Amino acid sequence: MSQLPLPMGWSQRGERDSLLIHEANADAIALVRNWSRWPSCCTLLVGPPRSGKTLVGALFAAESGGQVVDDAHRADEQHLFTLWNDAQDSRAPLLLIAPEPPPAWRIALPDLRTRLGTAAIARIGLPDEAVSAALIAHGLEQAGSAFAPDVPEYLARRTERCYGAIEALVSRLNAASLATGQKLSVGSVRQLFRNETGPGETTDPFSRGE
Repeated sequence: MSQLPLPMGWSQRGERDSLLIHEANADAIALVRNWSRWPSCCTLLVGPPRSGKTLVGALFAAESGGQVVDDAHRADEQHLFTLWNDAQDSRAPLLLIAPEPPPAWRIALPDLRTRLGTAAIARIGLPDEAVSAALIAHGLEQAGSAFAPDVPEYLARRTERCYGAIEALVSRLNAASLATGQKLSVGSVRQLFRNETGPGETTDPFSRGE
C-alpha cells in the first residue's frame, strides 16, 4: 500500500470512519488534497459505488473549507453553475462527486458543460487483489474482529473485485466474529460460507476454488 504523508483524519489506520489509503485511491486523494494547484476552481471526484468518495469529500471539506456536492450528476445544473461561479469568485475549491465524469454524465446546460471541461478529474479505481486484502483487513480491524494473518489474502483471492462486495463480505465476517467470539481463521471462514450458501447461490467467495 502507498505510504502518504497525511494529516490527522486521513490516516491509514485509525477510527471507525478513517480512510484507508491504497493503490486504487492514492492518486485521486493526492489530487483532491492539492486544491491550491487545481487547473480551475473545481475538481471532479469519480469512482465506483462504495469506494469512499463521500468520505473523501467530507475530509476534503473539513481540511479545505471548500464546497462539496455529492451525486453531482443528479444535481440541478443551474445550481451547479451558480456554485462554480461562486467558487471562481471566492477562490474557494469546489469538489463535485459522481460515478463518472462527463460525457458519461450528460450535461444539457452549455455554460456548465464548458466550465466543467476545465476541471481536473480525480478517479478512484477498482480494487485489485492487494487492495481487496487491505480493505478486508481494515474492515475487520475497525470492528475489533480478531483474525489470522492469512485470512485477508485468502479471501481477496476469492471475492469479487468490487467495493460493495468487499464491504458485504466484511460485514458478514464481523457478524460471525461477534456471534462466536472466536478468532477468524481460514478454516472458520470457509465453514461459515459453506453453511450460509445454499445450492445454486453464487455469493460464496470460495466458488473460485480452494
